[in-house]
Amino acid sequence: MYKDFNISVKPGKSRLISAPDRRLKMLQRALVPLLGEIYSPRKPVHGFVRDRSVITNAASHLKSKFVINLDIERFFPSISENRVIGLLKALGVDEDVSSIIARLCSNQGTLPQGAPTSPVLSNMICFRLDKEMQVIAKAAHCIYTRYADDITFSSYQPLSALFAAGVPSTGNFAPDLLAPQLLAAFINNGFKVHPDKTHYGDRHSRRIVTGLKVNSGLNVDRRFVRNVRSTLFSIETTGLAAAQKKFDDHYGGRRDIARFLRGRISWIGNVKGQSDPVYRSIATRFNASFPMQPIMVLPTRTEIRRRAVWILEHAHGEWAQGSAFFLKDVGLVTAAHCVQDAIGKEIDVYHPTKPANIFKVKVKKHHKIRDLALLEHSIPSNEFYELEMTNTTYVIGDVLTAAGYPGFAPGDGLNERLGHISSFSVKSGVPLIEVTQKLTQGMSGGPVFDDNDLVAGVIHKGGPDEGRDFAVHIDALTAWLDE
Repeated sequence: MYKDFNISVKPGKSRLISAPDRRLKMLQRALVPLLGEIYSPRKPVHGFVRDRSVITNAASHLKSKFVINLDIERFFPSISENRVIGLLKALGVDEDVSSIIARLCSNQGTLPQGAPTSPVLSNMICFRLDKEMQVIAKAAHCIYTRYADDITFSSYQPLSALFAAGVPSTGNFAPDLLAPQLLAAFINNGFKVHPDKTHYGDRHSRRIVTGLKVNSGLNVDRRFVRNVRSTLFSIETTGLAAAQKKFDDHYGGRRDIARFLRGRISWIGNVKGQSDPVYRSIATRFNASFPMQPIMVLPTRTEIRRRAVWILEHAHGEWAQGSAFFLKDVGLVTAAHCVQDAIGKEIDVYHPTKPANIFKVKVKKHHKIRDLALLEHSIPSNEFYELEMTNTTYVIGDVLTAAGYPGFAPGDGLNERLGHISSFSVKSGVPLIEVTQKLTQGMSGGPVFDDNDLVAGVIHKGGPDEGRDFAVHIDALTAWLDE
């Protein structure tokens, strides 16, 4: 009832997977939550546990100066059917039931890698091992975690207590250099340290935990990123067919290059964050090569700000130029005095990155006293991002940034000016925020926002010819919209 096949994990190396057929897998999946009811994972266990992952495992060792990486050799095959029976009986499960469960979850007398039940059963088998490792780690004043067969110890001090005769040189080392009590913990629990996967890293070396670099912040190993970039470069320079053939030759079998890249790029984004420049650059290159199956690339906070604030111009009455911005659940907002001569007429709005791509808008609603206006537009949603309004109560001294296009000319970008709140006032019943930065001509209608990029107000007036610089408080806009 199993199908065996190998998957390549790296060039020249493969892993045997024993996948149960549909009927057996259905039974195993039904057993998983029942086994979970009699197993409570220890804190250091991060593999196959809800809300824990490779990332949480690596984060446990973040910024540690000394790291030992160990691996259990033949992890799943080391766990026999009889061990599973003994485990379940020890937990109070009926002997016949224990035997039936163990038989349903085993293949040729051991736990198969590929069965849904193997992860939870392996964690249950390792319950005593985890306890012994915690005791050893506590005595050595270090941190212990386990992700499946990957075991890690780390500390801010050299891990000499975990070695028989002093710490080895950085890099791979022989398992017999480990302290006797540590080796005994593996042996007494039916496991063996993998001789090719023991590694020691100190403060001067690259420290990797379950594939992630933990030297300063969590990061993907640069060799992982380099591999993705080189694969993309191969596609870009030789074409998809040639790159796929080279890829097949490298990994010893046919493996879809697009799925390979998508998985690796998604992992980079998961670790580094989707606004990370490295992730965004690689994802953009992938999308150019595979436009029919693009990866979602989220904008950075800076990109959202810069794509949310636009320029408006019109020549109705005196020629006028100002700023406008897209506000979530509200629309395109500006100052009323920027469009006061253009009521019922068309106004040009555009973004400085595409000054020739002009959109026509009209005043949908305006309030002269509040100096606020909403613009009716049909601009495609992929052309802009939206800011969000705040619900924070600000006090004098809070930092705000004003954004707009003072004296805009082709080639100019968004002008962002940092300042702080100097006072609050009310004029003609309109709440205003006075700020310390100069709000010069052309910035009118743009947003002022806080450190979280939440809009606190709309730029009203200021500049060198004005004694004070004001923004209309966002409360005036919400009150107007509620009327």
